[in-house]
Amino acid sequence: MSPSRRGNGARSGTRYGRGVRTKWAAFAAISVSVALSVGMLSGCNPVDSTTTASTTSPASATGQPAAGSDCGGAATTEADALKVITGPIGCPGGVNTYWAQQLGSVWTTPRFVVYRDGQIPDDQCGAQDRNADDFKGNAFYCRLDDTVAYSQDFMARLYQQGGPSFPMFVLMHELGHRVSRLTNRVGVVSRSEENQADCLAGTEAKFSHDAKRLPGVDVAKGSVLFFSLGDSWFHKESPSDPDAHGTPDQRAAAFLTGYRHDTAKCFAIGQSASGSVPLTGVLG
Repeated sequence: MSPSRRGNGARSGTRYGRGVRTKWAAFAAISVSVALSVGMLSGCNPVDSTTTASTTSPASATGQPAAGSDCGGAATTEADALKVITGPIGCPGGVNTYWAQQLGSVWTTPRFVVYRDGQIPDDQCGAQDRNADDFKGNAFYCRLDDTVAYSQDFMARLYQQGGPSFPMFVLMHELGHRVSRLTNRVGVVSRSEENQADCLAGTEAKFSHDAKRLPGVDVAKGSVLFFSLGDSWFHKESPSDPDAHGTPDQRAAAFLTGYRHDTAKCFAIGQSASGSVPLTGVLG
């Protein structure tokens, strides 16, 4: 997923083609400045940049957390946010618990690949692209080997700019792409696929919020985040452009649609040839 898709983002997107690597490049500074100026986001100090996320622990056959696992509580730090994403099946409000409930055995524990800016991630997308600049300040889903990779430095910057929910929402979006692939329900065009992933992130956020893992104020932050990352040049690109994402309104509406409704609404968004997101999905 990529809010800034010119330069390196455009080259990597063109190289891999739609659906192989879906990435989120570094924030455009102007978008963050606008969001901060309206007082919707709270700045926080970054965590130690040496902290890494690990692959999730296996769950027991009963669907409960593996012995000795730490599910975590409310996401008040970057580490807490990562626990929401990586906690084993059975952890209340965890993403793995949510998708295991939704998809059953179709959902398997995702593998996360953590790297630093200046490094090439150790996955198949990294193996095909040896230009480290293409991965700087990124998080992405790699269809080639079913992995989610992210820059540790990027996560720390997200935390600094918007608190623990920002890294969480980014990874929820990438896992939304994984859901699309595992269920064979990838959006019909690039923009629809991206809006669908935003919507699926909204369903994950609702599950975490209901379990008191995600504070309500962070839901509002999520809509601002996705709005700020929408395509402002949408009139210049086709919905099927490999790098096309939703407009600011579409992205915010997609996230809130998922939060207020369910995955069925999200998959319906993915079938839009124009990438549109009906406001009735948000309001009704």
